[in-house]
Amino acid sequence: MASKTFDPKRFVVSFAGIILNSGLAEGSWLTVAKTAPGFSSKVGVDGEVTRSRSHDKRKTVTLTLMQSSAVNDRLSAIYNADRDPEQPNGRGVGAFYIQDLAGTTVLQAAKAWISGDPDLVLDATATEREWTFELAEVDGAIHGGTTED
Repeated sequence: MASKTFDPKRFVVSFAGIILNSGLAEGSWLTVAKTAPGFSSKVGVDGEVTRSRSHDKRKTVTLTLMQSSAVNDRLSAIYNADRDPEQPNGRGVGAFYIQDLAGTTVLQAAKAWISGDPDLVLDATATEREWTFELAEVDGAIHGGTTED
């Protein structure tokens, strides 16, 4: 039986042209969650169920970095420029892209933005920074992916 190998370095993750694969936290460093379910249902008084398709293609991405990652500085600059009332509206909107180079998962959104800056946690040892992005109209699919050994 063949074995398979997962390699977290075989992913490309980018936002607004910035590669985000540097200084990733240990453990779960990337989470992609749907904003709304693909279907909802409603039941009538007689028990008949009607299902409704949602066309909401938004997703929320959470990226967890070590506090020492230089990516934090770049994301902070984008977020702060987006929030600055002196800057043009939408300054922090950019494309978001995820690809598993060892598999078939590819997700992309032409419009994405940082939802808010991370909480600051200080400890006796290095901590993590958790960045949250909202992605509008995501295309692609989440599949499996590992390389055969």
